Amino acid sequence: MDNNNKIRKYVPAPETSVFDNSEFTDLSEKELAKKKNDKALSSESEEAFQYGFTKEAAKAEKKENASKKKKRFNHKKYRVIFGVIAALVGVLIGIVCFGVWYKNYLLSKITYQTKEPDAVITIVNERGETVPLHAVTQTTRFEYIQSEPVKNYLLIGIDSRSRYYNDSGTGERSDVICVLSIDKTHGTMKLVSLPRDGYALFPGYEHFYKINASMSWNGPDLLKETVESVLRIPIEGYAYVNIARMADIVDAVGGVYCDVTPGEASDANISIQEMGSSDYIYDYGEGVWLNGGVRHIGNGVYERQERQTEVLRSILDQFMNLSAAGKMQAIEVVLESIVTDIDQSEIEKLALDYLPTLSHPEIQYLQLPIAGTYNEGMYGDEWSMRINWNAIVPYVQEFFYGRTTDFDEVPIPRYAPDLDDCDTDIPLEDLVH
Repeated sequence: MDNNNKIRKYVPAPETSVFDNSEFTDLSEKELAKKKNDKALSSESEEAFQYGFTKEAAKAEKKENASKKKKRFNHKKYRVIFGVIAALVGVLIGIVCFGVWYKNYLLSKITYQTKEPDAVITIVNERGETVPLHAVTQTTRFEYIQSEPVKNYLLIGIDSRSRYYNDSGTGERSDVICVLSIDKTHGTMKLVSLPRDGYALFPGYEHFYKINASMSWNGPDLLKETVESVLRIPIEGYAYVNIARMADIVDAVGGVYCDVTPGEASDANISIQEMGSSDYIYDYGEGVWLNGGVRHIGNGVYERQERQTEVLRSILDQFMNLSAAGKMQAIEVVLESIVTDIDQSEIEKLALDYLPTLSHPEIQYLQLPIAGTYNEGMYGDEWSMRINWNAIVPYVQEFFYGRTTDFDEVPIPRYAPDLDDCDTDIPLEDLVH
């Protein structure tokens, strides 16, 4: 840069007289004043030139200093902004990481019985022979009705208090047998309950038995195949819950509300006393609040099935009314009560992604068997229900899928009514609750 253009700070020169009167003794007063002014201006100009300091240079210096100060302020401002953004990103990453950890924590509560694709599932038939389940599963001419958005799951309730129970689910007949159908496109949940005393032919067996015996003898895999066979629908997997844990689930959602008659309240209180509990039922009527300790309400097949569905509906309603934290706590209790062969990723979609998004979930319910399609009573030395499953299949198809298709005839037990004698003209809407 040219030295003449450099800006240097002005440093005052040593004090000297700007004007010496002795030089102008012969001038008039007016001329003397003029000379004084010219001399002063000349001296100021020389000093400004000598020290490189002009009025314009001073302004330029001031402007540059202001620019530097502004830049320093802007840099500081940007550092603050970037620091805040970095902090927010860090918080978000922490939340996501915690969410992933907590999700995996919840899913780890479930007991999985998933199998490798090439795993061979075996059962023991009535002759005591161990055979592969796939080898005895009935081959049908017509494919089972299905639709991509609709997924069906077998829900089983067993009681681990039985001395015959073991961790595989065998040893005790299933008290609750339901098929839950979820339609993700329409956001619906539909439930069909099967009577545990209904007679059915198990794959690999030659004789008919009560359907819940298949769980006791060979576990949930055989029960799943049996339900598929009698309803002619595909089932994605099973999940069974220890009924002894139902008390914890009911309490986790804050109790349930059920209709209770005076007789049911009295019978339930006897059972409550036998269990050593003091949570007696003092009220009866509609919408009576019950905690998890109350399970023995309802008599007979239909009342028992209706009560199971009523409790499930109330659990769902109570769950949806919980806070976000309450829902997570309830989900934890439910998940740790489940044993399933459903893949963990599918459980995640259903329990953690799908269900909590439903604002007003409802369960539509169809109770089996349908009136006019079965006989019941003492046959031989036991009480049982003899059902014509062929009269029921079209109802289940229409309920789950909204349509019916052709299906292979389902074997029916002795004493079941003929198909021509079954009442199959009842409108579905009259049966759905």
